[in-house]
Amino acid sequence: MILIADSGSTKCDWILIDRFGNNLCSKTTIGINPLNISQNNIKDIILEISELSEKRNLIDEIHFYGAGCGTKTSNEKIKSSLYSIFKKAKLIKVEEDIIAAVHATTEIPGVIAILGTGSNCCYFDGEKVIQYAPSLGYLLADEASGNYFGKELLKSFYLQNMPSSLAKEFKTMFGADLEQLFYNLYDLKQPNAYLASYAIFMFQHRDHPFIENLLYNGIKIFVDNYLMLYAKELENHPIHFVGSIAYYSQDIINRIVVDRGFTVKSFVKKPINNLINHIISTQHPLQKIV
Repeated sequence: MILIADSGSTKCDWILIDRFGNNLCSKTTIGINPLNISQNNIKDIILEISELSEKRNLIDEIHFYGAGCGTKTSNEKIKSSLYSIFKKAKLIKVEEDIIAAVHATTEIPGVIAILGTGSNCCYFDGEKVIQYAPSLGYLLADEASGNYFGKELLKSFYLQNMPSSLAKEFKTMFGADLEQLFYNLYDLKQPNAYLASYAIFMFQHRDHPFIENLLYNGIKIFVDNYLMLYAKELENHPIHFVGSIAYYSQDIINRIVVDRGFTVKSFVKKPINNLINHIISTQHPLQKIV
């Protein structure tokens, strides 16, 4: 059996398949980002999935794609947690979420952008992934991501820049308890996921000019600061967008990108199902794994 996981900071999609790609089990848990979660918590999250716990000795191969897995320390943290549970696994491969985005969208050259809880961008030349700028995380960057828009909504609400009609609905939905807000921001283990939870408000009010302007400006910043680093590659290759923020903002993204003369090839909300085809088509038979 092969276990595939695609994790952001908000949620992690798990799928268990046989060697022919047949779906044996699909589950979603909270996100597993090794930068802000302990090894014990990682193990607890996985063990809560009874279907995986029961089949742990039957799983030969694991592919874990995740936000925060770009460093050696984070990579080993995930890998060690998985090996401690799935002791019969012959292969455990841990890669960044940007690699999942590539594998889920294209096998030929193209630029891939993630707009989910966080944001990221790269160029795939057909063989390797190239990044001209590192992912700086939710504190320094993540423009146009869920947590970015969460921060913008909160600032506009508390600084009274949000139109009164929207502010009233925002308060009804989330409350206005500053003490609770600060607790969630500074005491919870995943503040970026908490901030991203506010993004749903935008897509419930897409028809309001304030929200449209917020989305447009945030996405434009991402395009100008990150996507334009790949302007040369974009002269000959398309862009693929991955993540829920991108998926629900397709019209704005197309408007901004097309105005610059580039082509958007696809929008993928959840990479997990596309990853099955990639892994089955590229992996060697399990009996050859050493």
